Amino acid sequence: MRSKCLMFLGFLLLLTAGCNDSAVAPVPLDFGGGDEGKQIAELVDRMNDQSNSVSRLKASFATGTAIGYQATRQYPKYRYELKGTVSVNDNTASATIAIEPHAGGTLVEKPWTFVKEGTAWKIKSAPMP
Repeated sequence: MRSKCLMFLGFLLLLTAGCNDSAVAPVPLDFGGGDEGKQIAELVDRMNDQSNSVSRLKASFATGTAIGYQATRQYPKYRYELKGTVSVNDNTASATIAIEPHAGGTLVEKPWTFVKEGTAWKIKSAPMP
């Protein structure tokens, strides 16, 4: 009986902890480049999931960007994260991307370039370690 009472009290404590009016609102992230920079940051983040599918990986890249068999096997081995801010210039952009092997190892930063096709941003070049 005592353990049930303690569990109930713990539950109430957790429940009331979320009801604090003085909670701090999350600070919006600023990737640079305004809404365009945010879209590019989201594209880079999607690479972490989409690189496991050859068709989705290729769809992330700009028209005419060659993605060979070796690259389709290489991209899923890494985790990608935008570092710093995105530099947007009309329909092109560039950013530094942190690339870290899933299996552990050295994090490497590489410059990637992007191009806008219609309303969507695509990767133009994505050098790998």
